Order: sequence, then C-alpha cells, then structure tokens
Amino acid sequence: MPKSNTELVKQTVFALCKVSARRTSESFAFKVMNTIVDSLKQRYDFFNHVTIKGMTQPEDVYVSSTIDTVDSMCIYKAIETMIRIVHMDLLDDAGLYFVKEFKKEIKRDTLFDLVQQGIDLTTLEMEQQHVYQYRQEKKNISQEASLLGYTWKDVSNWKYDDMNNVCILYDTNDSILDKLNLDAIIKGHIDRLTGSQEIEDISGLQTERYKKEFELLHLLHEKDLDLDTTLSLLQVSENDLQHMIERLLNLGLLEYFDFDVVKLTKKGIKYIEQKK
Repeated sequence: MPKSNTELVKQTVFALCKVSARRTSESFAFKVMNTIVDSLKQRYDFFNHVTIKGMTQPEDVYVSSTIDTVDSMCIYKAIETMIRIVHMDLLDDAGLYFVKEFKKEIKRDTLFDLVQQGIDLTTLEMEQQHVYQYRQEKKNISQEASLLGYTWKDVSNWKYDDMNNVCILYDTNDSILDKLNLDAIIKGHIDRLTGSQEIEDISGLQTERYKKEFELLHLLHEKDLDLDTTLSLLQVSENDLQHMIERLLNLGLLEYFDFDVVKLTKKGIKYIEQKK
C-alpha cells in the first residue's frame, strides 16, 4: 500500500537530516535543512506544513496531515528537488557517497515508493560521479579571483557562525578571507534547480558524458561489441571509454566477465529496461 504524503515527506526529510548531520556539525546541518525548507516554501506551498525541530529522531520532523490533500506528483517532484539540493550542498567525497548513505538511512518501503514514482537515484548517482570529477578538475585549473581578491586555493578552512548565519572562510594564517551568507548560498542552489522554466524536468539535466555512458549501456544490452566497434559507435577516444567503463563498474552497472571483457550486471540490465 502506497504511503501517505505525510509519511513520504517526513521519512525523506529525516533521512536527509541524518545524512547531512553525519558530514558536518549537527547545528550547521540543522540550519541548512531549515533554510532549504524555508526556501522551498516559495515553490511548493505545502512546505509551510513541514517543521524540523531537531536531527536525532523521526519525531523531530513534524509534517501536518494537511499535505495529504496535495497532488502526489507535486509531492514527488518536490522531494526530488530537495534530495538534489541537499546533494549539491555536500562537497567533494561527502557528495560522492550521498546516494548510498541516503539509501541506508531511509526506510526500504519508502525508498521503493520513491523509485516507483520516477525519482531516479541511479541517474543521480551517475551524475554525482561527474560532479565530483568536475569539481576536482576545476580545483586544479581555477584561478578566478573573488571580488575580494582571493581564489579557492587561498581558502584553508571555514567555520559556521550560527549567530550571524554566515560561513567564514580562512586562509592558511587563520585570517578571515570572506563571510558568505548561508541563506544566499542555498537559495542559489534552489534557483538553479527550480527558478527557471527550462529546468522544470530536473531529471533531464544530463551531461554529455552521462549520455555517452547511457548509450554504452544500451549498446551492451543489445549486442556484444569489440573495442573498435564501440569506439566508432560512441565517437569517443579509447582513454575516455576506459574512464566511462571505470565509472560504470564503480556504480555496479557493469562487471568483468573475463580479463578484458565487461558485461551488464543485473542492476545495469534493470536500469536500461526501466529507461525503455
């Protein structure tokens, strides 16, 4: 039996709270989650009936039964948006393992409902790999200075000032480089995800690299391929193909069948068939 809107939102929000709190201080995670909820109220009215009072037990998240009258598709779309915003707020390897941790924290039947309604966590997990690699590459090449004259290479540490709701950035000498308003940071995430009609279908935000990986999975599902044929069909270099295969192996969508032969796993076959 499908869960009520109240149960879905309550269990999802609490699972997101748990994942967030594990990666930073509880007070900071508490503030971030409440800021996300407050910001989403502008897009989804029913978030006015969601209150986060703490981060340690399910009862800390209060959701009014009023939202049971809201169209379920609106609920699922809002939940996916919230999941993506929390993921965006986790940096580097914390964000890389977000989906795995979220799956561990949320109840299995709730997770099943989310997936059945089109919240594609497998795609999000693939996107995480791309985001992580992009951030790592950007760290290596970015020299763009802020308005105050520093680059991210100059940032050695940061702290959250609860009284003023700002993140304070420090250099290697523990001198303050900048103070960033937390609300502005999170609202920036939300604007990128929900502020434009062009981004109405969030699941459609797929990088060119992701499309190539999906095409590779589809080809492997249809027929056996040798290296030259695969490179020709995908129009990628051998080095790029190797990186694609490594990511798909890490995601559990591919597995080695022989020393230098890969095939779809059961998870990979299920993923492709769901996309048809």
